[in-house]
Amino acid sequence: MGLQLVLVYVAVALLLIVLVCVRWKRRKLYAASSTMDGPPCLPLVGHVYLIFGKRSGEDILQVLDRYAPRYKSPIGIWMGPQLIVGIKDNPEYFQTVLNSPHMLNKMDQYNFFHIINGLFAAPDHAWKGQRKLLNRSFSPTMLSSFVDTFNDKDFIMVDNLRKYVGGGEIDLHLHIAKCTIDALFGTAFGKDLNTQGHDGADEYLHSLDTFFSLVFKRMLHVERYPDRVYRLTKDYETERNCLNIIRNMSLDLMQELKANSKQAKATSAEQAYEGRPALNFAQTLFDLAEYTPSLTAEHVKDHMDTMIVAGHDTTATTMSNLLLMLAIHPEVQERVYQEVMSVCPDLTKPVTMEEANKLVYTEMVCKETMRLFPVGPLIGRKCVADVKLDDKHTIPAGCSVALGIYQIHRDPSIWGPEAAKFNPDNFLPEKVAERHPYAYLPFSGGPRNCIGIRYAWLSMKILIVHLVRNYRFKTSLKMDDLVIKFAIILRITNGCLVSIEDRNCSPV
Repeated sequence: MGLQLVLVYVAVALLLIVLVCVRWKRRKLYAASSTMDGPPCLPLVGHVYLIFGKRSGEDILQVLDRYAPRYKSPIGIWMGPQLIVGIKDNPEYFQTVLNSPHMLNKMDQYNFFHIINGLFAAPDHAWKGQRKLLNRSFSPTMLSSFVDTFNDKDFIMVDNLRKYVGGGEIDLHLHIAKCTIDALFGTAFGKDLNTQGHDGADEYLHSLDTFFSLVFKRMLHVERYPDRVYRLTKDYETERNCLNIIRNMSLDLMQELKANSKQAKATSAEQAYEGRPALNFAQTLFDLAEYTPSLTAEHVKDHMDTMIVAGHDTTATTMSNLLLMLAIHPEVQERVYQEVMSVCPDLTKPVTMEEANKLVYTEMVCKETMRLFPVGPLIGRKCVADVKLDDKHTIPAGCSVALGIYQIHRDPSIWGPEAAKFNPDNFLPEKVAERHPYAYLPFSGGPRNCIGIRYAWLSMKILIVHLVRNYRFKTSLKMDDLVIKFAIILRITNGCLVSIEDRNCSPV
């Protein structure tokens, strides 16, 4: 009995020594978090108790809506042993973080994505050089060359919607998603996928949505972070099935494009691009692979996966939200229609880049939609060196930073007492001029912002023109009816539920 008691004492002593050592090594994290605001913290689990039993994006949004308004940035959040610094209401802090050379890397949780390890989640040393070269694929010259493809796919969507005129409410998200993925494949990869002509993409789009839901679910369960543990769950098997479907599409595309590629081998980046016309995304990737040994076939596929997954889903979701906003706010829809008809009234003609640039109010409506419903509601960065926010607060090396885009976009101190109201006038030039530029971040900010910003704006405005000059959209939904799913991509779970009227039918 005496020996057992001694062993217990020794074990307890060793445990205390380990805890003291760990505490000492992490003293800067604890010191920094002690200066930050936040909910009460429990021993060992930290703030994980706040999300116990929360299984869905709707649940997480309820937690954020409940606790976020109570605290000011920076907020110290302990997910077990990991410190996450939350920032949600100070544009200066956002600007500091997003422009810091010490916070270019994404949070470790981004590794759960697997399929989008290209520019989206690549480490900073790999991202910097590749981003600079791939920017050429989204230059004004390239965007101008994409306009015909955007119009062609939008004309098809307009024709496909005619059968729903007068037929009651329908969720148009799948139709929008097919249109955007067709446009993406045509512009970025030079391939006519034609999903609007058949049902071949339905399984892919469903798999993509399921995959994002599973990744977000894993992020909420710290015990699932180790791969060995996660492989024991049913979700792992489902995720693998989804990944196989998603990856097969990019793999087939890669093999086809590679077989058709006739790009000459270059010896350096300077020689490759000097005096040559711009290439689309896929051509640029294959061209880079010819003279960049570090850019392996796996890296090329990662970039293609990223472009396919992130490129179409974000645009499709935003377009669905935008169309729903127009249906809920008929007076806004009418102003968009009047502007469209004043700039490009001929239904039979494609929309030019110059015409799209003249749609000032339409762009304001796009921006307001992305303010209330940013597709990327949360950005996560990893801090590799101390970063000073102000005289009182420093983000310590070794922690992660979570930037609440959704929260700052709805902050009453920035957007006024009716911050939750849909109001395109928030983007009148005089209001934009008096607002901090980092108060609005639908495409992130700083050097690691979204590479496809101009692509997204142009494609969305052209699609809006085709839709509103042909149809009037209505819905029984009100703003208070909308249920938001807070996940990797922010979604309105009600869908794009609208009824369609033909604006141009002849009177009986």
